[in-house]
Amino acid sequence: MMLSSKISQKTNAIQQRTLSFVIIWAVVGIMLFTFGIDAGVWLFAILALLTQLELYQLFEKMELKPLKYLGSICGPIIIVGAYYLDGIDAGSNVFVLCFILLVFAIIFKDLTAGRLRSFIPTLFGLLYVPYMLHFFIKTAKLAQMNGLADSTGIFLCIWIVAVAKSTDVGGLLIGMKIGKTPLSPISPKKTVEGAIGGLLVSMLVGLFLLVVFNSIAPERFTWWRALAIAMPIGIAAIAADLIESALKRQAHVKDSGGSIPGIGGIFDLTDSLILAAPLGYLIFTYCIF
Repeated sequence: MMLSSKISQKTNAIQQRTLSFVIIWAVVGIMLFTFGIDAGVWLFAILALLTQLELYQLFEKMELKPLKYLGSICGPIIIVGAYYLDGIDAGSNVFVLCFILLVFAIIFKDLTAGRLRSFIPTLFGLLYVPYMLHFFIKTAKLAQMNGLADSTGIFLCIWIVAVAKSTDVGGLLIGMKIGKTPLSPISPKKTVEGAIGGLLVSMLVGLFLLVVFNSIAPERFTWWRALAIAMPIGIAAIAADLIESALKRQAHVKDSGGSIPGIGGIFDLTDSLILAAPLGYLIFTYCIF
């Protein structure tokens, strides 16, 4: 009876997770089709804000003292500035400005306490979430600066997201079926078999997207490059997922939030994108353009 109940709970969780992903992709697709690249910029700005806020909440559960609201406000400023200000490095410049302003705010706030309790958690949150995610914006700008259409920049960003998330989803489904060997003590439910399966799924998804949208892909983005690039991006996605798992374990929580049925919080949704974004940008810069 208990075994049947557990199987039923797992099945319901997978169904909820699948439904949530379908709805999220449908909403993203509609917004991009309707409003173009601007919709993508503002979506990433919102995701950065909510992800950073949840990360700060995890830090608070660890009894750390980040400047939660001030730090989180800087996130969307970095993302939006990265696109609407001139230059490929606009986001990095805005990040540096926000970093310095936050340092001044931390010093002012913590001066009376005699120690900088907010320093590391606040600035780590700024670096790890919006700065890393702003590389999606740099990827879109990279296509523009090479004389390609906005649709190409959108495609490259979606390609990275799809590859990273399919590693996560593929790893979950395959790991539940055949997974036996634990991948890491950080996340006991993840298995080596699931990770390998997730990487294979990510490669297939990357190849499939390139075939479907080949007309707007860069000329040098060939099928064998798609397979080769998907592998490191998938590994980065797994690593980022393990980092979030470690943070949740230290905070003694199962999910970063409860806003998305079957997934958890926004950080649970974006975790695998955080390292995939800068790595994808670097690979595209030196191998595609």
